Amino acid sequence: MAAVGAFLMSGAGMALTTGISAVGTLAAGAAQKRQYEQQAAQADLRGRSEALAYKQQGVAALRNLNETLAAIVSRAGSGGVDPGSGSALTLQRFGLAEGAREKIISEENQTLALGQASMQAGIYRSAGRTAQLNSYVSAAGTIGSGAYRYGQVS
Repeated sequence: MAAVGAFLMSGAGMALTTGISAVGTLAAGAAQKRQYEQQAAQADLRGRSEALAYKQQGVAALRNLNETLAAIVSRAGSGGVDPGSGSALTLQRFGLAEGAREKIISEENQTLALGQASMQAGIYRSAGRTAQLNSYVSAAGTIGSGAYRYGQVS
């Protein structure tokens, strides 16, 4: 055990431990960057999933609009009223306006979901780059400290 201690206190031992520490710091930085990249990919996926849900809401709004217009025309026709004039037409226009409004809102929500996800993913990617850069700086500091200690021993 004393031989190990003596080796670690020697110049070669200090260089070895400094190198191992620097490599470990770089590996930790790379792992942290990969973790942030995974979070960015999840944020992108979550955004696409939310956008798809909003798109489905828009489709449902159009389907509901179609059913509403069909019901108005059918009831007007069965009641002997011209479906293209009067209150039947007013109801159709109101239904069309509401359906269009719901569809536009769903499209805007789609865009917002994708934009927010893209922004969040960008934040994660930036954090990953920063973590890796910090590991480079830290590893350089470790090597500098090791060189200083080596100079003190020699």
